[in-house]
Amino acid sequence: MSARIVLALGLLLSGCLTPRPPADPRYFSPAAAPVARDAAPRSGPGPELRLRRVFAADYLRDRMVWRRGVEVGFHDLLRWTEPPANYVQARLEQELFVQRGLRRVTRPGAPSLTVELLAFDEVLEPAREALVTLAVLLTDASQVSFLERTISVRHPIAGERAEDVALALGEALAEAIRELGGEVEAALAERQPGH
Repeated sequence: MSARIVLALGLLLSGCLTPRPPADPRYFSPAAAPVARDAAPRSGPGPELRLRRVFAADYLRDRMVWRRGVEVGFHDLLRWTEPPANYVQARLEQELFVQRGLRRVTRPGAPSLTVELLAFDEVLEPAREALVTLAVLLTDASQVSFLERTISVRHPIAGERAEDVALALGEALAEAIRELGGEVEAALAERQPGH
């Protein structure tokens, strides 16, 4: 073999064996919460509510999650711009204190709402859909529960792209927050004097 052929093969092989740089992660956030423009303003101050910090299941951090039956996994390069619990917190504050007109208080004697995000997942089977699950606990000044429930919402994922997953999770989250807001408002109204 001539020296030129050996040199050409060496250059060709070295180019093929050179590792490629790793792919960069991609970041997403769920769709922004829609603001209802037709909601009538409250005639008086709404019930008081102390909203605790939302916390999430340990596996719900910055990586996007997929679920197949009882198996849970993570997408290697797909990330949330914030932990999903932050999205829940922001939407809860918007729903309860802006849309529904509840009064935010921090005093210990006020009714207290604790929310845990249990699922913020892309479900792969049997149907591809977004799953959001919230555990809700509303307690009075004596720490006695007067609303305790789990809200679970599934929303179909329209396409195959990661953006489609983020949008579907945003829709499922918005629906879960609306449902949660209605139940909290009703539970607080029942406890108002004269009701």
